Amino acid sequence: MGAGIALLVFGLVSVGGGAVCLFNLHGTADKAAARRNAGRAVTAARTMDLTEPSQLGAWFFRLMGGFILPAGLLLCLVGLVLMTDG
Repeated sequence: MGAGIALLVFGLVSVGGGAVCLFNLHGTADKAAARRNAGRAVTAARTMDLTEPSQLGAWFFRLMGGFILPAGLLLCLVGLVLMTDG
């Protein structure tokens, strides 16, 4: 039963996080892409590397949210089954 509760909680958290990224609530995907590009720019400045900024934009983080949301729903389902099977 403990494993079922843990899977249910992890599933609910991933559903929330996936929905936030997928639907770009509060500009989450845009902020994540900007944060990634800023991190790459700092690393490039430290190493004197003149590479281009990342080509992964907000679409990548929205795509990841599209994968995480259904996976979280699946985890919730498995957690519910384990809790009721007990």
